[in-house]
Amino acid sequence: ARAVKTSVRMTKEMQMALRHAAVSAYGAKGKSRWVRDALEMLDSQDPAMTSVGFGEAHFLPECAEQVLLSEEAAERLERMVARVRRQDPLAEGVQSQVLRAAVRWRLQRT
Repeated sequence: ARAVKTSVRMTKEMQMALRHAAVSAYGAKGKSRWVRDALEMLDSQDPAMTSVGFGEAHFLPECAEQVLLSEEAAERLERMVARVRRQDPLAEGVQSQVLRAAVRWRLQRT
């Protein structure tokens, strides 16, 4: 299986929350796993992708966080992006929006 490296633009506050949650859950090297699990959670718990794009109008990226996605997670992300595009064909930066939504979703639920 080939892994896919991607980066997500986010606020410093989100970056700190993500890193803290990932270390708490999986240890020092658990960030990518935490994000992969967050994607899975969002996919199963918000199939309509209603949380994607929420708050994005006021979103100002301050940094970027690199994440390694498994082949399975990358395919899941592609399906989720396609779902969002069906609802909003002109949306910009959908992949990052989906990843940010997954991070927010999991942070709010842990």
